[in-house]
Amino acid sequence: MVGYNYLGSRNLMRGTEGTDVELLQRLLNNLPEPIGSRIAIDGIFGPRTEAAVKKFQGHFNLAADGIVGPNTFLFLGILVRPYLPPGGRVFGSRTLTRGSSGYDVWVLQNRLASTARDFAQALGQPAGGYFDDNTERAVRMFQQDVGLTDDGIVGPRTFYRLYEYTRMGGRYLRRGRWDRNQGYDVYWLQRHLRQLGYYSGSLDGIFGPLTQQAVMALQKAAKIQVDGIVGPETYFHLAVS
Repeated sequence: MVGYNYLGSRNLMRGTEGTDVELLQRLLNNLPEPIGSRIAIDGIFGPRTEAAVKKFQGHFNLAADGIVGPNTFLFLGILVRPYLPPGGRVFGSRTLTRGSSGYDVWVLQNRLASTARDFAQALGQPAGGYFDDNTERAVRMFQQDVGLTDDGIVGPRTFYRLYEYTRMGGRYLRRGRWDRNQGYDVYWLQRHLRQLGYYSGSLDGIFGPLTQQAVMALQKAAKIQVDGIVGPETYFHLAVS
């Protein structure tokens, strides 16, 4: 993919253009009112994209400046510095293949597992951050499903499709931590929990008491640690199909 800019490679603001802006626009389109906005997906950060970013920021009590920096990326479920774990790389910043390891592989595994039960079954276990044979198998399955060459290598085209078709997995989610209790991924967590029959609250992207109770109910049913915290084991049981 010529001219690929991964999400989190730079701050995004009015006048910015590229694949990262296009992906940002897709994410904002994936959210309902009053969190998201219906805007053109053209890769150009113009006035309507700026207004959509401000709306997203305002919903989550971020500074509504229309600039997508570390805090806004965080609430989009994308960790960049200073929120990356020590030694961690931004998801999408390098090609991932069998033998790769680290935070970005952990995110890949969480995203796949929480998207489809077939992917979780191929992975065989919750995310551990090492790209093994099972991870390659799950990547190949995903690539086949979205019409890509199934080479098991996660490069720009596969990263783009992962942002397009997978919704969460970039961070632990829990009640009470400002950096883990709101955002795009929390909205999709609530959606999945509702589809699985555990959640009946508002789809507002805010991890409150009802979301915590729903997570604990899922954990109890899955016979995993019941702590109300969404990490690899819980992501592994979140697929709705």
